[in-house]
Amino acid sequence: MGPARRPWPGPRADPRLSIGDTDLSRRTGRRCVSGRLAQFNPPLADAPAEWQPGWNISPGQQLLILRRNQRQLECVRVLWKLTPGWMRELDKAPFSVRAELLLDKPQFSQPLAQRRCLLPVDGYYLWQQRGSRKQPWYLRRQNGGLAIAGLWERYQLEDGQYWDSCALISVPAKGLAQQLGTRMPATLNSGEQAIWLAQATAVSALQPLLLNAASQVELMHPVHPAMSNPQLQGPTCCAPSGRSLKL
Repeated sequence: MGPARRPWPGPRADPRLSIGDTDLSRRTGRRCVSGRLAQFNPPLADAPAEWQPGWNISPGQQLLILRRNQRQLECVRVLWKLTPGWMRELDKAPFSVRAELLLDKPQFSQPLAQRRCLLPVDGYYLWQQRGSRKQPWYLRRQNGGLAIAGLWERYQLEDGQYWDSCALISVPAKGLAQQLGTRMPATLNSGEQAIWLAQATAVSALQPLLLNAASQVELMHPVHPAMSNPQLQGPTCCAPSGRSLKL
């Protein structure tokens, strides 16, 4: 029997404020994911039965990832802030990693080689600077969800318990996202997902895979600025507040 899983104790500071220059401080899993995870290849193991999808998931909260477990994918609930076992200042844990830096720091190069994952979502939010304020936008596919490339880690405790965590990977903005800012999450198509998760994929091929991947976003629309409050939940978070833009 393996070690027991333990919930993360929580940050000492609000990680929502630590968005840096990526401006990727919120993502959403708008519907229950169980119905559409079957599209992933290799086959997917069971998703957590107790999972409750969120409309407005912030760094420091829990989300679902897909990772390889032998010849299957498993869907597990993890913390959205990458906390390796050696980290002591947990409130400084990153929630987003630039693809350009993956090979430059051991903090990222080791999970890149051994612990890659996908973050299955219906869509994500980006903020557009408009003078002194920021306008949130919701980005998604026309039909179906998105798969965001990520890394996962395990924080092992002395008593044998642990928690798992993740960070999404960001790339220079492409497609519709270029109208909002300079960065976006790295989204992969089905073929790229298989390469990303395959144990046989050379580490040297992973960074070009991310940087060359086309954006999978096909549609975006503005949403009400009130959703910038991470306490706000429900379908109003991603409801259009203006005209949608399509590719």
